[in-house]
Amino acid sequence: MLHVASVKGSLAQAGQQARDSGVVAIDDISRTQGYPRRATDSASVALLMTQHLDVAQPRTDSEALRILRQAFPAAPLAARVAAMASRAR
Repeated sequence: MLHVASVKGSLAQAGQQARDSGVVAIDDISRTQGYPRRATDSASVALLMTQHLDVAQPRTDSEALRILRQAFPAAPLAARVAAMASRAR
C-alpha cells in the first residue's frame, strides 16, 4: 500500500527533475508571468455587441438575443437588450 507522504515525495521529486531539465509546466508560467486582464468598459462591450449583430444580421429579436448570448455569455441580459435597442434606432 502506498503512503500519501511517499506519493507526495515522488511527485515533488519528479517536478524538481522536470524543472532541472528545463521543462516548465504551464501552471508555473502563468504564476510567474501573469497576464493581467484589462478592465471591461461597458460602452466598448455594447459597441462590440452591436457590431456583432451588424455582421450576423439576425432576422428576429429572439435570434439576435441567442446570438448575443452565445457570443457574450458573461454579459447581462440588460446589456444584450440595450445593444439590440441601439441597433434598432
